[in-house]
Amino acid sequence: MRAILLTAALALGAATLTACGLGGNGNPQILATTTILADMAKQVAGDRMTVGSIVPAGAHVEEYEPRPDDARRMSEAKLVITNGLDLDKWVEPLLRNAKTGTPVITVTDGLPDIAGNPHMWFDPALSRGYVLKIRDALIALDPPGRDVYMLSAEKYSLQLLTLEAELKAKVDTIPPERRKLVTSHDAFPYFARAFGFEIVGFAEPEPGKPPSAGELAKLVEEVRSANVPAIFSEAGGSAQLAETVAKETGAKVVTDLPTDSLLDRPADSYIGLMRVVVDKIVAALK
Repeated sequence: MRAILLTAALALGAATLTACGLGGNGNPQILATTTILADMAKQVAGDRMTVGSIVPAGAHVEEYEPRPDDARRMSEAKLVITNGLDLDKWVEPLLRNAKTGTPVITVTDGLPDIAGNPHMWFDPALSRGYVLKIRDALIALDPPGRDVYMLSAEKYSLQLLTLEAELKAKVDTIPPERRKLVTSHDAFPYFARAFGFEIVGFAEPEPGKPPSAGELAKLVEEVRSANVPAIFSEAGGSAQLAETVAKETGAKVVTDLPTDSLLDRPADSYIGLMRVVVDKIVAALK
């Protein structure tokens, strides 16, 4: 019955696009700062809205430098979706180009953070909080689409619940003593808490900032002491630091771990990205 209601509501939403002025070239543009947020917005908005991301797929969000065309896109946006917690702090100057009254939502607002770390999406339970904020913002922007957004958000939230159970089952195949993470930078505290990992350390104290000789020596010692099986290098970054630590400790290096940006298939959606992350980690640590 729920599937029938969902199909009917989606069909009704499509039929009313032209009537409410949202169809065709008149579609409001939803502009997200990241590809992950854009994907989530697309899951809720469906065909009622066009959705775009400022940061392109494969680029590091925290190191992004806005381009002139981003100001134009911001001026055309009807809703702006940001992550917050300084992940996308570069968006602040861009927001001056938004039309007066354009709503801006920050999906991490009000959600429990870990020491201000912005990478909440690595916990699917917190990602469901993102989805609810996006749903409510779309309803406020486009009240006639309320039923579509409500049902789409519910359907997507159920998919995220299923994803969470699937990923936990995969992680359970790793012996508890081997659930240890060493990554490029501090992007995985929510992931570790959600899936039962210990974070031993990370190579870069800040994104894009190489460690000092002392910091690197300390990480090598921590990896040795914890008998860490593998070190993970993030997609789009250099694996040189990971390889240096691996050479000193005997750990293996796993490259191209997705973090804050979608990649090519199968990591071209939030759900796909999470599966790729867990599959890489499980394969390396089992």
